[in-house]
Amino acid sequence: MSMKEWIDMDIGQLELLDVTDIEKACVKQHVLKKRKKAPIWRNIAVAAVIIVGASTATGFAFPSLASQIPFMDNVINYFNDEEQHYKNFEAFSTDIDLAQTSNGVTVMIDNAVYDGTNITVSYAIETNHDFGKTMKMSSPNWFDVVGAIGNGGSNQITQISDTRYVGLSTFTPDFKDGVNPKTVEINWTPHTFYSMSKDLEVEGDWSFAFSLNRLDGDLKLVNETVQHKDVNFTLKSVEFTDVSTVITYEQIVTDELLKQWPNVTPVFQVSDDLGHVYINGSGGGGVSSDNGKTFKGTTAFGTIQEGASQLIIQPVEIASLMSGQGHTEIELDPIVIELKR
Repeated sequence: MSMKEWIDMDIGQLELLDVTDIEKACVKQHVLKKRKKAPIWRNIAVAAVIIVGASTATGFAFPSLASQIPFMDNVINYFNDEEQHYKNFEAFSTDIDLAQTSNGVTVMIDNAVYDGTNITVSYAIETNHDFGKTMKMSSPNWFDVVGAIGNGGSNQITQISDTRYVGLSTFTPDFKDGVNPKTVEINWTPHTFYSMSKDLEVEGDWSFAFSLNRLDGDLKLVNETVQHKDVNFTLKSVEFTDVSTVITYEQIVTDELLKQWPNVTPVFQVSDDLGHVYINGSGGGGVSSDNGKTFKGTTAFGTIQEGASQLIIQPVEIASLMSGQGHTEIELDPIVIELKR
């Protein structure tokens, strides 16, 4: 539309559309920027019209966007438990502030952090569809890390109102030769959101790309091994960063055990000498190049509570038939890490 057409436009004949908080913030930022660049518009009344196609995504990225949308302020707080496992996430993460709208669903990436091993991304969703309490993201459309040969992790989406959700994804990319880069480039194309409680699936054209620098950490080499007759588990190292604690391990299991239980992977009980519990029976990402005989992995959790002098890490091997056909647990001796005071 030309400038003359804008000036001659009859604003009273425009059809007004309801827009979301995120779209309002987008327009506000856009208009403010245009006013600074083009003073000729200062005295001209302009109607801002948002047009979102049925399958076309509109995107925007403004540093102050989250501050203009109340429910976007510090998304990570929705996921902090009483142990405050993400207490430093907001302070040391990178503001991403990317948002796109497609098919009535706006997805906005809030913050992200790369601790050198794991990547954590917080995001929010606003929609005019009724997904109910159980919105999910299609699993094939996971976060893709450039150069990684694979990655695995976890994802949570929590409803905070009828039309708004917050999400948290943590994943561990696996790089060739086990060498993690100083900077990672991440692509995310969610493609589909669906409801577990309603017959609803919404496809869209959301597509994001951003990069993260790794946080500096304090690496403590451990190389301590605990054994079972069929399992050798070695805790290779513990790395302490401003947002997380990362344990790196390797294990070897016997052929005899794999014949009976074809999948053997560890979960952990992690606590400190003051009684704080960091992990209670969960694990992290890992990889095997020989059908499970050897397994290398990492597990991450929050920062260590102030005053603790020991970290107690107990591996529990889950030997499984897979597909819910049965499993058994093999408890290994705990490994005690002395912490700096």
